[in-house]
Amino acid sequence: MLYFFTTGTRTPLIALLALRRPKNLVPILFAYAGLGLVAVIVRDPAAAIFALAPAPLVGPALARFARAREETVGALVTGTIGLSFPLLIAAIPGVGALPDQMPLPLGPNVNIALFAFVIGAALASSVPLFRDAILPIVDGARYVALAAILGATAVTAVAFVDLRSVGVAALMLLVGTVCAAIGAILFGGDGIAAALGAGTRDPAVTAAFAISAGLAGGAAVPLAYTALLVLSLGVGKLLIARQA
Repeated sequence: MLYFFTTGTRTPLIALLALRRPKNLVPILFAYAGLGLVAVIVRDPAAAIFALAPAPLVGPALARFARAREETVGALVTGTIGLSFPLLIAAIPGVGALPDQMPLPLGPNVNIALFAFVIGAALASSVPLFRDAILPIVDGARYVALAAILGATAVTAVAFVDLRSVGVAALMLLVGTVCAAIGAILFGGDGIAAALGAGTRDPAVTAAFAISAGLAGGAAVPLAYTALLVLSLGVGKLLIARQA
């Protein structure tokens, strides 16, 4: 996937060393634990995919918008990517395996996404000069891919958005950000950066996996989550601006 490849080119593999610090690792683990519990409670395959997804791949850009610590958010996002793929691969046989459902065919899509990300990250780490030269093109391609995924999500899922999907999305956003912030604060980290870089989830990734797996209405929760995340970032930025 272009979205994962272009993100990989901006993610040197050495960034994963940030997970050695408890203030970076614990918020990620807390968020996955909290979101996993929500997914079990709501018993929704889309929520299960959401719980295992990484934080927004454009997290550093969101951090700039929200005036959070960009480098901290970037390290946390990288950590969620590093944990998300193993979790998704391990959970593939069980995702969607409710009593009346067959397991979702996520395997090929997850493997392709992982391959694209690793190739991009390897390129960034081994040939940094080439990476720097193509960075403007790569950045543009990444946002085009993001816009295309979210656009397809809106077209596909807008008819399926209801109070339940909005409620699940709101619960995912609240639990994820609160758990991540608590994990960071307990170990002397930045709660706001942790909430954004470890507690949120990428709705584009979740929607892409749900749609490609043929999950009817599976993109409704990611679509609602996108709207709530944008609204939360806008309100947060407004409050920070007033305090300043």
